[in-house]
Amino acid sequence: MICAFLIASEIFLTAEESLYYFGERRTDKTNSSKFQGVETPSQNRYVGYFAQVKHLYNWNLPPRRILFIKRFIIYSIRGVGTGGVCDLKVRIVMEKKVVFSSTSLGNCSILHDIETDRVLIDVFSGPPLYDDVKVQFFSSNLPKYYDNCPFFFWFNTSFIQSNRLYLPRNELDNPHKQKTWKIYPPQFAVEVLFASSGS
Repeated sequence: MICAFLIASEIFLTAEESLYYFGERRTDKTNSSKFQGVETPSQNRYVGYFAQVKHLYNWNLPPRRILFIKRFIIYSIRGVGTGGVCDLKVRIVMEKKVVFSSTSLGNCSILHDIETDRVLIDVFSGPPLYDDVKVQFFSSNLPKYYDNCPFFFWFNTSFIQSNRLYLPRNELDNPHKQKTWKIYPPQFAVEVLFASSGS
């Protein structure tokens, strides 16, 4: 909220400047040199959305976009946990309700492409998504962190460009923290491919 206020009051024009200033002012350098900025990449993402609402949309929300997730691609999975994906699960939450869970039979396929070190999760008959969406990943091979899952992220469908969202490790909630880097390599990333219709 403070970062959004700094943008709204035009103390700073960009999300990056606002986030950096907030972190600098919040960090108590007498006790620690650890940067105490906004906690999660998803929060940073939403500060960026706020800046776009102000600068690109003249204080109006962008038009609502209804999207369907067609595929998740998880990069550099080898060595993450035990490297196995047999129990990898994905859950999509919208309006505080679970709208998709890969535990339901037949709603997705999961393929571990060993040659390219990727996991491909194709979603069949996924629900229409709009506004704020949370995606969580689960696996018994990976430790759980914040939000009781190994990694997750939030996004808003109205800000998705070219029906694609690519999130490197530093933009994923939990893997962004240095304490998890022994599990998640620098190339670890999640890509989401969308369609504008369910077919």
